[in-house]
Amino acid sequence: MQLSKSSCVARSNCLQNNEQDIVETQETAISGIAARFRADLASLDKRAMFALIYAAAGLTAINFIKDPGVLEWLTRGTFLDSIGRAATHPEHTNLPNLAWWVFVSVFFYFVVPAIWVKFVQKRRLREIGLALSLEPGFLKLLAFCLAIMLPVTYLMSLTAGFAAKYPFLKVFDGSPYLSTTLLVWEIIYFAQFFGLEFFFRGFLVHSLKPTLGAYSILAMTVPYTMIHFQKPMPEAFAAIFAGLFLGWISYRNGTIWLGLVLHCSVAFSMDIFSLYNAGAIFR
Repeated sequence: MQLSKSSCVARSNCLQNNEQDIVETQETAISGIAARFRADLASLDKRAMFALIYAAAGLTAINFIKDPGVLEWLTRGTFLDSIGRAATHPEHTNLPNLAWWVFVSVFFYFVVPAIWVKFVQKRRLREIGLALSLEPGFLKLLAFCLAIMLPVTYLMSLTAGFAAKYPFLKVFDGSPYLSTTLLVWEIIYFAQFFGLEFFFRGFLVHSLKPTLGAYSILAMTVPYTMIHFQKPMPEAFAAIFAGLFLGWISYRNGTIWLGLVLHCSVAFSMDIFSLYNAGAIFR
């Protein structure tokens, strides 16, 4: 009986030792994984890492916060309550809804990255796309692109998909489109494009450029194309080439301004052509 008790104690001690060995082995493995993770993290370029992580977070935020229901929730019970209701229950035009979308887009496309670059990274904004310098010949390139794109834009405006999509501004009460409402819309529309160009062709390209070189253009083009998935299919595919081309212009010149002029010109023309074809203006 005494031998049996001794055997039980020995087996119990053996099991405890085995469990302790397993725990120590697991802790060693976890420590090793954590050490490798820290080493891999330390090897990353901090500017590129923040740019890519923020691209995922910022685009996700825009996708959900742009919903006018969010504005209504934020303004409910405040002196801005009427603005929130106007965005979710438009009576005359959907301009309040669009204005909220532009505000959210500019905030996450421009304000947040600009604050980070200026006050955390201590860099000048001209270093990430707001420079005014141009290499010789690029103004002629801009004129050439416009000469090609404007006729193409007109032809696209004749198709059912583009006619149904553009302009984003909708008038519900029968008021004429050619009014101050259209002017206000185009102004804030251009503001949205400024934020978009700064984010993709400025912040992303020039934050990734030191690490990826010209591959920064390709890396930027992927999320840029994805934000066009809800657009007509020809526009979504065209976004691939536009992203590469406008990204290259910024990469070579350090400026987003040429791309912004081209982008705004095409967008404005699409609105005007679509309204003209629908008989809403100049008829």
